[in-house]
Amino acid sequence: MTRILNKNGLIAALDIGTSKTCCVLARPVAADKALIVGAGTHRSKGLKKGLIVDLPETVDSVRNAVENAEKAAGERIETVVTNVTARQFSSELIHSSLLLGGAEVTQSDISRLTTKARDKIEKNGDEILHCIPTEYRLDDAFAIRDPRGLFGDRLSVSLHKVSTPPAPVRNMNSVLEKCHLICARKVAPPYAAGLACLHEEEMQQGSAVIELGAGTTGIGVFYERQLVFVARLPVGGNHVTDDLTVKFKTAFADAERIKTLNGSVYPSERYSTEEIDIPLLGEDARVSVYRVPRIEMVNVIIMRAREIFGLVRRELEQSGFYDLCLNFVLAGGGSQLQGVRELASSVLQKNVRIGQPDGMEDPNGLILPASYPTYTGCLGLLRYALNAQVDAPAYQKDIQKNQGRIARFFQWFLDNC
Repeated sequence: MTRILNKNGLIAALDIGTSKTCCVLARPVAADKALIVGAGTHRSKGLKKGLIVDLPETVDSVRNAVENAEKAAGERIETVVTNVTARQFSSELIHSSLLLGGAEVTQSDISRLTTKARDKIEKNGDEILHCIPTEYRLDDAFAIRDPRGLFGDRLSVSLHKVSTPPAPVRNMNSVLEKCHLICARKVAPPYAAGLACLHEEEMQQGSAVIELGAGTTGIGVFYERQLVFVARLPVGGNHVTDDLTVKFKTAFADAERIKTLNGSVYPSERYSTEEIDIPLLGEDARVSVYRVPRIEMVNVIIMRAREIFGLVRRELEQSGFYDLCLNFVLAGGGSQLQGVRELASSVLQKNVRIGQPDGMEDPNGLILPASYPTYTGCLGLLRYALNAQVDAPAYQKDIQKNQGRIARFFQWFLDNC
């Protein structure tokens, strides 16, 4: 597997989004700490609803974002940890057991157990992104993080497999190849958002991160400090903008600007008396505008936002993870809309807060505080890369691909010698 660190010792995180492509370069200084040395962003033009639809445009966005980060750092990179540009994810828990006959649990037992669980994964051609041991059980004891050294008759594991159809991943690989970049790890965006925004106690007790992107909305559920469920909905902030273009007969760019400057999901009474200027489609915005009450725009945004949070709740209820979530954390650009926390809380009927990425040192102020939501994905990817840099034992290792027989032999050799 490709090394995460570049030759100059930097970790490069690349977040390819529907509206923006971001790149952050950081230098690890401890097992869980890194210093940001470069950051760059560029408008994305080649993606729609989380999928690459224009290869040259996407390549151009990635190149510009990476070059901006390299220029800020004064360094060059060739290896990146990146998110996955896919519209949907498959999330499945796989269970497997191993008889021990009362013996002590060893590293070899865990390796055999996780291999046995991986062998149950259906070979349907999907790209496996993550394969994470979420819980171990030993006889009647459950929620065991590390069973090594304990004695029992039956050792069981729950393995969380996250996968996606292969075509979007191949398209993303093509983009990276044309940019002369090597992908060391691919990460599901809700996983990265959770690592960036969730506190350790939230991950332990059960929480969900809702990643409000431009083209899609991601959901990641964490429990016992592990990712246990992932989903992605093909609806996001651009759908709100589309609604505004249809309602007010204006251009997409003008609708996006109006949403950013005047958008809200809080139906204040004063919005009934306030008015906003709407440029007419195809006309000069400096002379051809008409005025509408601000409340009309707010009502359009509220309607779509309620739909999105309603879809999130239905997805979690149908999957059986809604009751597991004690609270929700909102991430991504859509989380910055005024009143979004209150609206989400009323629909989800749970405690909701706005996530703020933390844990990374930025001594030179390369990322402005107001821009941190934009860089949530990159900061989560850095967190994932830092964790992966540590030689994690088999009981908590995230395995991104099924191992062949030769690789399994060498893994067994390493675990037992």
